[in-house]
Amino acid sequence: MYPCGLKARYTMQSCCPPSYTEAFMMRHLRSIMRITRMNKVTNKDLLERKGLPSMVDLLIRKNLLWTGHLMRISPDRLPKQVLYSQLSSGHRKRGRPRLRFKDTIKRNLKLRDIKTDSWTSRSHSQVIDAVFVAPRPTA
Repeated sequence: MYPCGLKARYTMQSCCPPSYTEAFMMRHLRSIMRITRMNKVTNKDLLERKGLPSMVDLLIRKNLLWTGHLMRISPDRLPKQVLYSQLSSGHRKRGRPRLRFKDTIKRNLKLRDIKTDSWTSRSHSQVIDAVFVAPRPTA
């Protein structure tokens, strides 16, 4: 059911770009609603009709919720240690550096208009409010 072996928790740096997952979602939503492309209903109208957010908004929301969970767990747990750890030795390959999870978090925070310098010290209710705010309209 998932393209390219996607699992329920998808990150933005997985095997498929968001455009592929968006197309996958829209294709199956059209199939469920029995609306074809010949009906000339845009994807935006289709999502508004069902009251669903876009796939990118869903992925950002999941990412930020997981980040909030990481901030709340105790420092001796492995996921939190991995988030704050640095490699002490080794070298990177040539070319553009691979995207780290921290970079993805900061990009998602900027998309939701959350200050990136204080995201670790924000209270749980503030983060939840920021995550579930309706996405900004794109023109």
